[in-house]
Amino acid sequence: MAAFRFLFGVGEAGAFPIATRSLSRWMLPAERGFAQGVTHAGSRLGAALTPSIVVLLMIAYGWRVPFFAFGVVGLIWAALWYWYYRDTPAEHASVNAAERNLIETALGGARSARTRSVPWRRILRSSTLWTLSLMYFCYAYCLSVYLDWFPKYLNDHRGFDLKHMGYYASAPLLAGTVGDLLGGWASDRWARRSGDLARARRGVAVAGFLLAAGAILPATFTTSPTASVWYSCVAVFGLEITVGVSWAVPLDIDGHYAGAVSSVMNSCGNIGGAISPVLLAYLVRFYGWNVPFVVASAMCVAAAVLFGRIDATRRIFAEQAES
Repeated sequence: MAAFRFLFGVGEAGAFPIATRSLSRWMLPAERGFAQGVTHAGSRLGAALTPSIVVLLMIAYGWRVPFFAFGVVGLIWAALWYWYYRDTPAEHASVNAAERNLIETALGGARSARTRSVPWRRILRSSTLWTLSLMYFCYAYCLSVYLDWFPKYLNDHRGFDLKHMGYYASAPLLAGTVGDLLGGWASDRWARRSGDLARARRGVAVAGFLLAAGAILPATFTTSPTASVWYSCVAVFGLEITVGVSWAVPLDIDGHYAGAVSSVMNSCGNIGGAISPVLLAYLVRFYGWNVPFVVASAMCVAAAVLFGRIDATRRIFAEQAES
């Protein structure tokens, strides 16, 4: 089981960086935040709905069936993606000349999908990339608290039975789905109206992190179990407002190598996500359930500070040329 979980993680890890690279070839710059928000909203919606689907399948057919069902769905999706997707608009038969010209003009002309090697040395020298990656480490740490431990928290600390726990554990993820859509859309709209991309990206993300940090505290210290869930919905909503913006930044700072840039960011996020559940278990054991959520609130504040230093208009290679 450990080996399969490892392989699953290896296969899954490329999904969002590859999606980001795909968007860099297909989406207009003014649509990047919303496009990333839609992508991640699908992820959160899936996480919210999956527990109920799994329970229904287990009750009807046994615990093995969900594994087979989701494996088959994955194979079907891979086949559909391979059949329909093309690397560039010029390669897709469904794209007409006007649409192709619009996309290529907005992106600065057609770009080769296969002939360039990734300049890893120059990418890894970017201070913007590492600020972005540290910010995403903080984000993923906080998100993992809700993905991995929130049902246990509701059951052990808040006293919900299994029936109600499933419903209430899904509620923050549904709120996060709305946050994903709103954050990317708001950032794109702000950028179009003001012409200030850096402030639009920074303003939405910082506001989202601060909202999450503020909502986590009353969710932790309220004596009402139901109120704790609703405050947690606000917290995850704020946390997810930042996601479309965060993933739009790799497209902003280096569209052609957005896949490589976002892979570094995502790797740092996965490290935070891996540390979070382990550290939380020790914090609960020695200090109780309140301390882990206070730590998560502090991580949101740290992420807000880090995002405040990110300039989405400062491209990686231009940054190095200045230095």
